[in-house]
Amino acid sequence: MSQQIIIGYVVGRTNMEEATILLEQETRVGEYVLFEYGKERVLGVITSIIADSPIFDDDLNNIEIAKKVKRMDKATIFLKAKAKLICRIDDFRQPSLPPFPGTEVKLANEEELSKIFSFGNIKIGTLVGKNIDVGINVNALTRHLAILAATGSGKSNTVAVLSTRIAEKGGTVLIFDYHGEYYNSDVNPLNQIELKINPLHLSATEFINLLGIREYASNQQRILRKAFKSFIEDANKKLNQGALTYEELNKYFLDMFAKKIMEASKGDPVGDAVYNKVDDFLDRYEDIVDFSVPRITHRIKRGYVNVIDLSSFGEEIIDLIMANYLRSILFERKINKKRGSGGLEFPIINVIEEAHVFLSKEENTETKYWAKRIAREGRKFGVGLVIVSQRPKGIDENILSQMTNKIILKITEPSDKKYVLEASDNLSQDLVNSLSSLNTGEAIMIGNIVKIPAIVKIDKFNGKLGGDEPPMLPDKRDKNDGTDLGIMGFI
Repeated sequence: MSQQIIIGYVVGRTNMEEATILLEQETRVGEYVLFEYGKERVLGVITSIIADSPIFDDDLNNIEIAKKVKRMDKATIFLKAKAKLICRIDDFRQPSLPPFPGTEVKLANEEELSKIFSFGNIKIGTLVGKNIDVGINVNALTRHLAILAATGSGKSNTVAVLSTRIAEKGGTVLIFDYHGEYYNSDVNPLNQIELKINPLHLSATEFINLLGIREYASNQQRILRKAFKSFIEDANKKLNQGALTYEELNKYFLDMFAKKIMEASKGDPVGDAVYNKVDDFLDRYEDIVDFSVPRITHRIKRGYVNVIDLSSFGEEIIDLIMANYLRSILFERKINKKRGSGGLEFPIINVIEEAHVFLSKEENTETKYWAKRIAREGRKFGVGLVIVSQRPKGIDENILSQMTNKIILKITEPSDKKYVLEASDNLSQDLVNSLSSLNTGEAIMIGNIVKIPAIVKIDKFNGKLGGDEPPMLPDKRDKNDGTDLGIMGFI
């Protein structure tokens, strides 16, 4: 076992959650330390460091005196650190007593740290400042995960590393790719799923929402609901009998549906408005309507990172399609659990990017309804939910609070930090305070995916991501004429 280095001593008043350390060795935020006193061996983590001086205090306001004092003695300046007490290192329980003033504080032994942090199914990174692997328990993702960070702090890299390593172990991930970051990436193994709508797999309510018929248009809703149900019943019957092909259904959908609208409206002029809605929908989304496409659960590959590219579509259509896919996944996992076969035959982890848009606390989206259902029920059926956002305060608090696990990268916005703290039972104020000091790619990890809170340097994804930032200025000459493009070339 490696020698433990004393970095300082406990000073001042302590409690069961926090201690102040007078440092005699330089350290950094995120360093794990050990307090040994009485029968206790308690693991802690440095959450803040300050420089202080009894001479250079707030009352020293004369610059000439300050210069003279500085020349006299540099030893008047010292460092203090705050440490969060995590647990007893032997049994992971809370200590029975706080550390005593004067207690030696040592750097935690690397062998002991390795036993604590390398227990999971997959490696996600290393402890900040150390060459100690950090693993996570993937099975705990049935209790869901939030990946939160300011823009540019490493969310996409984290998703890519996590998804790839889950798939490498045989797990299944489905990413709803809002910005097209993963669809043409080097994530491996990758299954690209083209966004398609098959009306045969929609409920009447989902089809009504796709057409944009509002709740107050009760007559339009009534006619469309009746026409849609009749059309689906008739289309499935003819397909089963071989009297109709999927190609014919795609080609003559509008004509066939028009007859159903006429029957349902019985001469009511509102029927014309319904027909126009259907015609407008097909005009806008003709390329993605396809009656031959299987259900989403039949297009997902087990053991792959499955990615649906949503980047070419507006938020309304994305919301409705994402809700339909989530509903199908949850429903078919329930079938499999109940019957022991059929349905979706393997657990799945669903990743929702830009969660503050589709799981907003301000709006009741269709996606939010089904995400809430999965957050409540998914654990029993092997349906995990990962939500990703750079605006935590915009996420519905009921959903965020049900994300038992969190990977939180750098966050500087005070209101975001406050919101995350209030929505997290296992996140303390001192850890939240340290979020601003994290570097790009560093994260605090809490929840059942780790044994104890961990401050981690997430591994770098070895490959291309669509979200990589392009340079704003070219750094090469035009190959055609050798002209230095510079800023003019960019313009």
